[in-house]
Amino acid sequence: FSSLHTSVRPPSIFSLCPRIDLNFFAQISRSQELSLSLQLLFTTSKLMRKLNSSLMQGALLVGVSSALGIYLFSRRKAKECNENETDRVSHEKQSVDNELTEKDISREISTRSIPDSLLINSSNLSANVDDKFRILSQNTVTVVHASVTGTCSKFAWQFKEHLSQNDVFSSCKIQFGKIEEWDWWDELLNSEEEIDTNSIPPVVILVIPTHTGGSWPVEAEPLQQALQDLRHDWRIEKAPLRTTKLHFAAFGMGSSAYDDATVGRPAKEAWQQFRSLGAKVLGKPGIGDDAIGEAAQISFQKWMEQDVIPELERVYNPSTCSGGHKGEGCCQNDSDEGQNGSCCQVSTDKETGVNHGEESNNEEDFSDESDDEQHEPEVMDLEDMGDSLLQSTTEQSKEPPEMVTPSQAAALKKEGYKLIGTHSAVKLCRWTKHQLRGRGGCYKHTFYGITSYQCMEATPSLACANKCVFCWRHHKNPVGKEWRWKTDDPYMIVDEAVKAHIKLIKETKGIPGVKMDRWKEAHTVRHCALSLVGEPIMYPRIDEFLGELHNRQISTYLVTNGQHPNAISSIRPITQLYISVDAPTPESLIAIDRPLFHDAWERLQQSLSMLKDKGQRTVARLTVVKGWNSDEVSGYAKLVALGQVSLVEVKGVTFCGKSDASNLNMSNSPWHHEVVDLVKTLKHELEKLRKVDSSIPEYDIACEHKHSVCVLLARVDQFAYDDPETGRRKWRTWIDYDKFQQLAVRSVDDPSFTFGVKDYIADTPAWALYGAEEEGFDPTDTRHRKKKKHPKYTKFDEEGIPTHDHDNKELSLEKRDSLMQQMKTKRAKIGCGSTVTELRGGEKQIEDAS
Repeated sequence: FSSLHTSVRPPSIFSLCPRIDLNFFAQISRSQELSLSLQLLFTTSKLMRKLNSSLMQGALLVGVSSALGIYLFSRRKAKECNENETDRVSHEKQSVDNELTEKDISREISTRSIPDSLLINSSNLSANVDDKFRILSQNTVTVVHASVTGTCSKFAWQFKEHLSQNDVFSSCKIQFGKIEEWDWWDELLNSEEEIDTNSIPPVVILVIPTHTGGSWPVEAEPLQQALQDLRHDWRIEKAPLRTTKLHFAAFGMGSSAYDDATVGRPAKEAWQQFRSLGAKVLGKPGIGDDAIGEAAQISFQKWMEQDVIPELERVYNPSTCSGGHKGEGCCQNDSDEGQNGSCCQVSTDKETGVNHGEESNNEEDFSDESDDEQHEPEVMDLEDMGDSLLQSTTEQSKEPPEMVTPSQAAALKKEGYKLIGTHSAVKLCRWTKHQLRGRGGCYKHTFYGITSYQCMEATPSLACANKCVFCWRHHKNPVGKEWRWKTDDPYMIVDEAVKAHIKLIKETKGIPGVKMDRWKEAHTVRHCALSLVGEPIMYPRIDEFLGELHNRQISTYLVTNGQHPNAISSIRPITQLYISVDAPTPESLIAIDRPLFHDAWERLQQSLSMLKDKGQRTVARLTVVKGWNSDEVSGYAKLVALGQVSLVEVKGVTFCGKSDASNLNMSNSPWHHEVVDLVKTLKHELEKLRKVDSSIPEYDIACEHKHSVCVLLARVDQFAYDDPETGRRKWRTWIDYDKFQQLAVRSVDDPSFTFGVKDYIADTPAWALYGAEEEGFDPTDTRHRKKKKHPKYTKFDEEGIPTHDHDNKELSLEKRDSLMQQMKTKRAKIGCGSTVTELRGGEKQIEDAS
């Protein structure tokens, strides 16, 4: 046992064991000797904890040595296996073969012999860690991160690059990766190298965001769980990282717009836990606040360059100490003390109680959990972020700051936004360009009769109170619960927005296929969709803004996320008022909308209840994300019934590409027939509620726009009537826009005048109705498809089996039978419904036989 590491105190079982390699165990687990050795190991471990006598512990160590001897013998015996078996094991260790899953391991290894905390999680097997250095490898700096919106990933990379460009660290091994790429239990507990007191110790730099309610992000849970297990597992010695000389630093991102108390909490907790496990902490945990202008970047730079890098340089170059002395002049090389009575390298932070030189060997420093609570680390004050620009602005003027920072403005402009003033923007919708070329309009054209090429997409507030996972804007905009920025004049915003939109229209003249008659008409804005980005109703002067649009004969479609109920109740009558209903339960709302408000569910319910008394057209907008919010339709029905909305738009989410700010993938976008099925279920659930409460109106499917994967559910009492000639139900979901403008003007002139939904409805054309052959596509336009996106089939039966090819010709019976067999085979494999597989980082992969 001379080659095994032992500590000064009576060693625990795990400090004596070589690194436990479960991949190897899986190959030799049939060996009775190994089974016996494991039973001896863990039985002896329990007995040692119960016995206080050093003599008895020493005697039991003889038993341990016997068990280890059997274990080592088993390893030698296993190495004598045939070459094919050895090659297969080697291949599995290098490529982490998917066949070696948690199920296979648990079947081969008795869980009574190995504790659950040592079993490999199958989700971790997909990461190829062979190209990574061990965390506890000497002379290694590991920069790890978890990222929700990409900021922490960017900061971690900046830290890694800063080290790479510093000559002090030219000889060290620098590695960069995500938290989930390492098995933290194994990495922190087992070192493959012998500890050399003269070698440079390992370093871990952690950059981590704050998730909902101050929790750790999903990507960081492997580290969080490992730290908790290491702290509470009685089989492991206290402060196991002390002997490894591991150095640790943490930086946490967050947003005070959510809650000041939770900003950077995961970083603080990690800092505390690593310290309690015996790691040497480098400085204080740094905190970046995403809600204060450029403060996050500035705070990170200050933390990195002033707090952590100098201490790291001292670790890697002992000839230079933090006191600025070099070589023989350093108090490390002098028997005399520093000017303040202590070595300039060894300083104790009175605020944190952290020794920044050699750690004390006093075991009581890491004795229990209460110590962490009593010595909560002091972190950078959010009011002292190092953001000198913001501070100087505040000192010189008491005026509120501008909403959009220079970096946010650059990101928005890069994506095609035209910024107006300090907090507004316009952008040309792709449907505007489509209809200019005669290639079809958006779903609003099908459902309500707007002219897509005369519609301006805009917002008077780029800020939002949610960070929805499906947001197509990738969270380039600021967030906030309330308005705290400079407020621009609403008349200026409308005027500049219209000018910017018309300028964008003029730029489309050279696009191939543009119809000149439509291009000329597009210079007159007739509609405004206030759904571009952010929360428009948060703008303090939203009512004046809407009034100015009406003065210009522009119809108004305002979309809100339902987090500002008071603003909803106070706005004037508009053409159509939307509330986004993104989830059927409080839990799913938090998961998918990631709201800033803690009472987001109650705010949504209050906002919906206010719609009943609005008098004009109101809409509940449901964005369906498969695997996230497509279940529990009865919850949606209750919310719709609460607001008794005029219309319910159910639209499949549009996948806008991968982003650090979103966990969505293409499989989360539903097919049109899946949205239709959900709407039918929603209608059925509403009918069930009507049987209990007769005040709930009747709803029916009115329109569909297959191109947008969107279906419209409408109130029968407001939009349907029976044709006296045919007796068939007809719909009037379109809008008489001229009539609405007349009514809006009259309501301003005479505050006592009111009008309702039926006062400005118009007939819906046959091609726009649900079940029509055109499927919501205007027959006056021509549908164009890219060759690679041309559908293989155009029509399907109720089972989802194709019946017509891409030319709309009926398939032969033989072809349909073949496709039916394919469907049966797939269903036999995954079942009739959708299979949801949760991947790393919270991403959900959906499989569906249809």
